[in-house]
Amino acid sequence: MIRLKNFWQKIKAELLAEKDVVLALIVEKKGSAPRGVGAHMLILQDGTTVDTIGGGILEHLSVEKAKVNLVQKKSSIEDFSLNNKTAAQIGMVCGGQIKVLLQYLNKKDLPQIETAINLLENGQKFIVKIAWKNQMNEFDFTILAKEDKELKHKSSLEINADGGMYLEKFKQNPTVYLFGGGYVAQEVAKLLPDLEFDYVVIEERSEFANEKYFPKARDIIITQYEDFSSKVKIAKTDFAVAITSGHEKDTIVLEQLLKIKPAYIGAIGSRHKKAYVEKYLQQHGFDEAQIKSIVMPIGIDIKAETPAEIAISIVAQLIQKRAQ
Repeated sequence: MIRLKNFWQKIKAELLAEKDVVLALIVEKKGSAPRGVGAHMLILQDGTTVDTIGGGILEHLSVEKAKVNLVQKKSSIEDFSLNNKTAAQIGMVCGGQIKVLLQYLNKKDLPQIETAINLLENGQKFIVKIAWKNQMNEFDFTILAKEDKELKHKSSLEINADGGMYLEKFKQNPTVYLFGGGYVAQEVAKLLPDLEFDYVVIEERSEFANEKYFPKARDIIITQYEDFSSKVKIAKTDFAVAITSGHEKDTIVLEQLLKIKPAYIGAIGSRHKKAYVEKYLQQHGFDEAQIKSIVMPIGIDIKAETPAEIAISIVAQLIQKRAQ
C-alpha cells in the first residue's frame, strides 16, 4: 500500500513527465470481491500499477482495458461479472459483479491533481467527482473541497440512460504515534504500513529508537517524554498509542496527549495501572470525561498474551476507530 498523498504525488509526477495514466476506481460491488467500493489503483503507460484494487483476474482485466484506454486517450466504465464457477477457475473464492471506472488522465488534469495534493497537505478531505455523457463519451474529472459539496456516505454512484456521475470522499489516514520502542511497539509497527497507516516513533532510549526496529517509520524522534509536545505536531485526526517502558512514563505522555486531544488515545494497562493513571490525572486537574477518553487497556479483547498477539489486538482497534 502507498500513502494517499504519495499516490496523488505519483500521478502528478507522471503527468509532469507527459506520461498519461489511468486512475482505476471500484465504484460498485455486488457479491464478493477482494476489495470494495473506494479501492483505487494507478495504471502507468508501461502497464505497471501503483496500489491495488484487489489483485487476481479483476485487476488483470482492468489493467488490460486501461492499456487500451491509454492508447485511445479515453475513459470508460467497465462491468466485470464473475459467477461462482468462473471465480473458482481463476482462484477467487466466489463470484461477484464489480463495476470499475477507468479515468484517463493527462497533463491538462494537473490543476485538479495539485488541488487534491494541496488539500491533503493541509489535512483536509476532498471529493473526486467524475461525470460522463454516453453519447459524447466525455468524462469530466474534478476535485472538490469537501466544503464545496457535502457527501453523506463515502461514495455515490448514479447511472442513467444519458450517462452518470460518481462521487468519492478521500481523506488521509491518521498517523499513528507510537510512544515507546519496545517489543509491543515493534510488533505494532510491522502491521501498520500494509494497512495504510503512517507511523511515527517517539522514544527516550536511542537503542530502541532506530531504523533496525522501525524500518518503515515516517520519523523516529528521540526525546524525553516530558518534552515531546514541543517537538512533535500531532493533529486532531491522528492516533496516539502509549506503550512506554513503565507506568510513570505512560502517565507523562498521557497528560500531554489529553491537552493535544488527538482522535484516539490508547495505553496498555492492568487494573492496577489504570487506577494509578486515573488518580494521577485527577490530581492534575483532568475531569472524568477527559480521563475516560483514554482507551485503557488498549486493544480489542482477544485474550492476547504475546507481544505479537497484543499488537494484533491494538491494530484491530485502530482499524475499527478509523472506520468510525
